[in-house]
Order: sequence, then C-alpha cells, then structure tokens
Amino acid sequence: MIASATLAAVMAYLLGSIPTAYLVARCFKGVDIREVGDRNMGAKNVFREIGRTAGVMTVAVDVGKGSAAVLLAQALALPLAALVPVGLAAVSGHIWPLYLRFRGGSGFATTLGILIVLLPREAAILAIPFAVLSSTVGRRIGMGLSAALLLVPLILISLWLGEPVELVLLPVALAALVAARVYHKEAAQFIARPRALR
Repeated sequence: MIASATLAAVMAYLLGSIPTAYLVARCFKGVDIREVGDRNMGAKNVFREIGRTAGVMTVAVDVGKGSAAVLLAQALALPLAALVPVGLAAVSGHIWPLYLRFRGGSGFATTLGILIVLLPREAAILAIPFAVLSSTVGRRIGMGLSAALLLVPLILISLWLGEPVELVLLPVALAALVAARVYHKEAAQFIARPRALR
C-alpha cells in the first residue's frame, strides 16, 4: 500500500507539472507565455494574451490534471488518507513544475479539479462566491489569493456537511500550499524590484 501511494503521488506530481499554459501559448501563437503579459504561467494570462479559446483550453486541462490525479489514486484503491497527499502532489507539480525549472502557475485550476472529485458539494456551493470574488476583488489580488481565501470557508462547510476528517484537512493543506506560492511570488517580485521603488 505504501508503494502504491508513493507511486500515485509521484505520478500526480508529474501530471501536475505538465505546463499547460506554456504548451497552449506555444501551439496557438508560438510565444512563451512567461515572456508576455504579466508573465504568469496561468490561464488568466493566456486568456488576456493568447485568446479566449486558448484560455478555456488551459483551464480545462489544468482542472483535468487535478481530477485525473485523484481518480488515478482511487483506481489504485488507495485509502482516503492517501488521496490528500496525492492531491497536494498534483498542485505542487502545477505550482513548481519539474519541466520548467519549478516556475509554474497559482495552482487554483488544479486545486479545483481535486475538489470536484473529493468535495463536489462544497465546490458547487462555493462556485458562485468564487465567480463574484474573481470578477471583482480578484482582479486586483489575483486568482491564487482569491482561491486561498475561499478555501477557508470551504473548511467550515466541510465540517458542517460532516465530511471525513481527511477531507476536512484537505482544504487546510491546499490553502497553505496556494498561500505559500502567493507569498513566494510576492517575495521574489519584491527582491527583483529596484531598491529605489521599495
């Protein structure tokens, strides 16, 4: 069982590492998404710089990466406790992809894919609040931080709906992971900023 769980986590990380935004931008316009727009490896930058079709494709594949990682673990008949690290491995792969020197996107779409499979009721409940948040405040604070903020009430909803403790802990771990990525990105931007502008 330990070997199967480890294999599933490794495969989830490699799956999450697939740089969807980079590949879609290359296929559609032959550009490096890391060098245009806000240089973010996320669907938002693809929407803005490459186009709506490319953006939708990026979101769909990134969501699919998270769902596929968890479904694979379920197919291996892994216990519920093992699904949490598998999901985290998939999101970690998206945030820190092996194939692009560990510089990826915010991890929100991949997180959503995991939640759709493991916490579908909670994901449905928060769908409208997220749409409102991302179209208002989210435009300024970013999709990653918006997702991290909504994962907090997701914990409470999971408790209210009586989910197993492993699934209640899942949003906690995902929120910490997404927040770590947001903090790391902001710290890197601060360091790169000219001293006179700090």
